[in-house]
Amino acid sequence: MERMVRLAVTALVGFLPAGGLALGSVLGAPRSWLVASVSLATVALIAGWPAWTRLPQPHTARLTLFLTGVVAIGLAAFGPEGGAFVLVAIALGFPAVFLRELARPAPREDLVRSVTGTTCGVVAVAAMGLWVTAGVMEHFVDLAIEAGTGIAAACLGIGLGRLAPRWKGEIGAGLGLLLAVGAGAGVSFLVVTPWWAGAAVAAVCAVAPGGLGLIGESRSVLAARLSLSDAAVFTLPLAVASVPVWAAALMR
Repeated sequence: MERMVRLAVTALVGFLPAGGLALGSVLGAPRSWLVASVSLATVALIAGWPAWTRLPQPHTARLTLFLTGVVAIGLAAFGPEGGAFVLVAIALGFPAVFLRELARPAPREDLVRSVTGTTCGVVAVAAMGLWVTAGVMEHFVDLAIEAGTGIAAACLGIGLGRLAPRWKGEIGAGLGLLLAVGAGAGVSFLVVTPWWAGAAVAAVCAVAPGGLGLIGESRSVLAARLSLSDAAVFTLPLAVASVPVWAAALMR
């Protein structure tokens, strides 16, 4: 049951940026509600990342990721348009990672895991800001819906794969990718994007849940009870999906 709940929550989180902007439009504050919804997802990602990647000294790791997120979302909300702020956030986050390691007392256990895990977290957190900058671009809501559809379809495929015990995780991930392509193409007929663009965006966004499913099966993460690390599992697909959504919005 915990596995299905986890997949359902991940699928719902995929629609968070589009829902935040839609709610803001109804209430007359589209930009601020988008920033709030993305910030909420980013906080969840920061909270769960050190636990999911099993980083030593998780509190300092969260501080590093938090500073990166503040820079990324702050520049996206109040700075110039474009995606350069992501590079600024990463450029500030990478030195912070190494300063964190220098501040750790010797012997520095799990040094490679600590550096690589925190560095990957910096990139993921910085990418969340792309949702904010893409929110002012044309057809953002359509692309965000297609991204959420791709994430949800991937979760559905993984869930269907688990209903058959003889199926392996790779089959569930592949089924999710196929469902995402079909769902993205279908949703595109309800919005103003071409069917091939909807299928492409949904397919790219479906890669993250499928990959997390395979990693989780091998590490027995998805078999465990709900914990703090699940916050990263819920929101990491959203961080990955921000890149194709921003790129597609930039090309329109």
